[in-house]
Amino acid sequence: MHKEYRIEREKLYELVWSKPLTEVAKEYGVSDKAIAKICDKLNVPVPGVGYWRKIEVGEDLPKQKLSDVPPNFQTYHIISKHIPDYELVISEEAQKQIDYENDPVNKIVVPGKRGFLHLLLKKTEISLKLLHTRSNILVSREAEGIFNITVSKSEMNRAFRILNALVRELEQRKFPVYIDRGLIKVKIFGQEIGFSLKEKNRRIELPQKPGSYYKEYDYLPIGIMILSIENVNVDHTIRKNFTDNYAGKVEDKLSEFMVALLVCSQAMIAEEKYRDEQHRIWEEKKRKRDELLEKIKIEEKKAADLFSNIELFHKAKIIREYVETLKQRTTFSSEEQQKESEDYIKWALEQADRLDPLVKSPASILDMKEKVSGLFWDVDI
Repeated sequence: MHKEYRIEREKLYELVWSKPLTEVAKEYGVSDKAIAKICDKLNVPVPGVGYWRKIEVGEDLPKQKLSDVPPNFQTYHIISKHIPDYELVISEEAQKQIDYENDPVNKIVVPGKRGFLHLLLKKTEISLKLLHTRSNILVSREAEGIFNITVSKSEMNRAFRILNALVRELEQRKFPVYIDRGLIKVKIFGQEIGFSLKEKNRRIELPQKPGSYYKEYDYLPIGIMILSIENVNVDHTIRKNFTDNYAGKVEDKLSEFMVALLVCSQAMIAEEKYRDEQHRIWEEKKRKRDELLEKIKIEEKKAADLFSNIELFHKAKIIREYVETLKQRTTFSSEEQQKESEDYIKWALEQADRLDPLVKSPASILDMKEKVSGLFWDVDI
């Protein structure tokens, strides 16, 4: 099901200057990036980086004025939102864990110095260190026990400190962690969820070589990490990406990421229950349909038999009426003709009895037709 929201330019302006974009985005069920793009489209100014932090500490900052637009300029935007057909229900056990993660006392902290690296991560780190490349970007190779990661040499230690802390915290909460098909995966309340950590990079077009028809690019790491939930497709909107930005580093968002994993597991359970219920409903509808079709088939056969019997009954009745008329109009000049007529009348009445569904059918040579229609050596005459 889809729902549409019409957001006017003036209203959007008031919203983005009354609270952070992330909160506005939650109100409409979209991302803060989507709201930023809508603001750009409608020529609505947005607060700069650090604006809300300064407001929090008591600074009185002026709002940027909403500029005038040409007469034909579009002053509204339609947000189309998909609304799931089922409710996302958080179990009591999951809610208890979410409350635990949201408590500042239990915030996950990434150590400033690298400690002992978890064995799950060790093989991938070694494979990156063994790479022979002049590029500053390290990309893990595909192999058993190695997860996909793209990171610069300068940020590699930081990346593994983040992952090391996260994996250990997951295991501490009794959530099994393993590597499968290039992803680090965790099983939460029976649901398998993959996640990854990568460094963003900027693509740079290289000067074209003489005689070459193809463009070549280099990729420049920019030191921004993004921790993402991968390979999860549910109808409910869940937060999947946690990036270095004005709100903090990825290291500071591991507790939020843990909550996202928990919510994701509940969304997956809700989706599975919904699909199972839809399948049950479909199976029940199919069963009823099949039953109805079978009843229709039986009824059609009964009706066809009825019409066939009525037709045969009428034919038998006509034959008998014909025989009675024949008796009345036939005169015989000899005993031989009379005998022939009596034999014919007897045979005709037998045919009537054969057709009449209300009379036991007498034996007839016509009953042999199906037997002799095949190969003669298969017939026992």
